[in-house]
Amino acid sequence: MKRINIMLIEDLALDELKNSIFITGYTGFGLVGYLATRHIAFQLKMRRIGFVETKYMPESTFYTKHIGIIYPFEIYYKNINGQKLLVLVNHSIPDTRERTYYVRSIARWVRDVGIKEAILVGGLDPAVRESKEERYRWIPIGNINITLEAPVLEERHVVGPLALTMMYLHAYKIPGVVILPYAEPYRPDPRATAIAVTEIAKLLDIEIDVSQLYKEAGIIEELESKKEELLKRVYETEVSGKGHPMYM
Repeated sequence: MKRINIMLIEDLALDELKNSIFITGYTGFGLVGYLATRHIAFQLKMRRIGFVETKYMPESTFYTKHIGIIYPFEIYYKNINGQKLLVLVNHSIPDTRERTYYVRSIARWVRDVGIKEAILVGGLDPAVRESKEERYRWIPIGNINITLEAPVLEERHVVGPLALTMMYLHAYKIPGVVILPYAEPYRPDPRATAIAVTEIAKLLDIEIDVSQLYKEAGIIEELESKKEELLKRVYETEVSGKGHPMYM
């Protein structure tokens, strides 16, 4: 087999995908790129048309009632009121031995099917934020005729598969934008994900419900708050000499 192979599991003519908007992201800061693409695909009830087969395929899957067996790298498609969406959901990260081949193959494939524009999603370190009002930053790719209501991320490094995707899309002359909401670096961040999805919905001029993401954010933030309070109490107990020491 080819090192990277796009396998279509639905009877679909590739011409139908022409002029689609391509959306993808990865499991970076806050898992924002992954959570956003998964939410869009599932919330819009998009049709799974295929998956990406790799030489070093991740040996993991799971089952969902409304889709069935999940592949590590899935391709979803839907025509919404004449606007075509093509979403790559990366449930896993491509193996480091083939990450460049993976991204290059995806970029070449979407170029060959004739996508119109690309939207990439990732999380951004809150240390970059210059004011409390900032919710995200963005980066233009190529000659994109779009301006977002947020500062452009300039003179800062982007790393990982998202960076590779930006470079290959640019090399193949596919215009697009990268949306980077500020995210918690060490845990899933549904709140940052909701910000990204909301901005994507604005760009596409469609409605995407993000209420579930905010609900999940509230649950995680409440648990984090309780965890911090517990650790504070443990610390105060140890400092005061009461109770038994804890060993981790």
